[in-house]
Amino acid sequence: MYTDQDITNLVARVQQLEQQAAMPKQVMLPDYGILSRNFLTRAFSVWGLYFVASLIIGIVIACISTVLGLILGATAIDWINQLLGNLPV
Repeated sequence: MYTDQDITNLVARVQQLEQQAAMPKQVMLPDYGILSRNFLTRAFSVWGLYFVASLIIGIVIACISTVLGLILGATAIDWINQLLGNLPV
């Protein structure tokens, strides 16, 4: 089935892979400010992320409020016109 040469090649390859697996791998962290050793860099990175998140949430709430204001505002104007229309002048 397998020749002696195939088995020798496989043994050599397994030994090479075992040596590679035994070596510690360097973990490369991304260069984010939030992972910095400097306190001010970390602080401003967190503040920046908080600001962007607040901005996105604020934009969504403003859009929803505008749509609701337009819908309910038109209804309120109709109610006011009906009330004022029934008052004697």
